[in-house]
Amino acid sequence: MSIEHDQGTGVVGWAVAAWGGIAAVLWAPVAAALLDLLYRFPIPFGDFATGLAEAGNAGLASVYYLVMGEGPVLFLLGAAAGYYSARTVGPRLIRGLALAVVAGFGLAFLGALLLAVTGLATGS
Repeated sequence: MSIEHDQGTGVVGWAVAAWGGIAAVLWAPVAAALLDLLYRFPIPFGDFATGLAEAGNAGLASVYYLVMGEGPVLFLLGAAAGYYSARTVGPRLIRGLALAVVAGFGLAFLGALLLAVTGLATGS
């Protein structure tokens, strides 16, 4: 779908921005479970989750972190990535949406990695 004379600043830009923010928040549990398989993920009020058996716990722990303040930050970063992806690809809506979803996953994984590496969530 192509919208003429719109370089990502009109309706397409804001729609892709909203999609990028929503995608970043929705990818967070998946990114946490994947990071749990690859490295570790902090469980609130507990230790780190590692391995396939703890992947569900890591996903639920990421929901806790989203509620406790990571959600709005992740949404704003995903929305900014979506807006700039819409400006980059121009008036093509589908390409902008796809790029926003990929950027949302990258941001969610980066946020999970930041939690895992710093260890601030568990007090370690």
